[in-house]
Amino acid sequence: MEIIKNFLPKPLFETIETITMKSDFPYKYEATTADQNDNSYFFFCHMIFKNGRPTDWLMPIVYPLMAKVEHSELIRAKVNLYTKTPKPIVTGFHIDGDFDHKVLLYSVNTNNGYTFFENGEKVPSIANQAVIFDGKLQHSSVTQTDENVRVNININFK
Repeated sequence: MEIIKNFLPKPLFETIETITMKSDFPYKYEATTADQNDNSYFFFCHMIFKNGRPTDWLMPIVYPLMAKVEHSELIRAKVNLYTKTPKPIVTGFHIDGDFDHKVLLYSVNTNNGYTFFENGEKVPSIANQAVIFDGKLQHSSVTQTDENVRVNININFK
């Protein structure tokens, strides 16, 4: 696992922050965070890339993130938004896909939510920070209690 602070130059980070934190950004409600059987918490997401092709106009926010990592294939890219909860909610452990891949999880804003790994490690949500890890590593999302939203970009790649 690799954690990289100040992942993007400030102007690129600010552009991504401006786009994804707008109140009219088109997020879609998702009833579960991990799989169909995990009803611990809902979230919102916006799919950018799936099934080998872009799904909409937001690919330009993926390019600067992917330019920072060696990769041969982009599998999936999406923006996640979690809403504030009175107490932290730890969602179910999961992997993003049952195949060899890596995950780049990029935090858009700072809050007290985090990603919790099955090995006990916690990676806080810090603006412009990325964590890159093996896609077979079980992980869960933990909601924030201090900010209205927690926004991150989840990218799966080979």
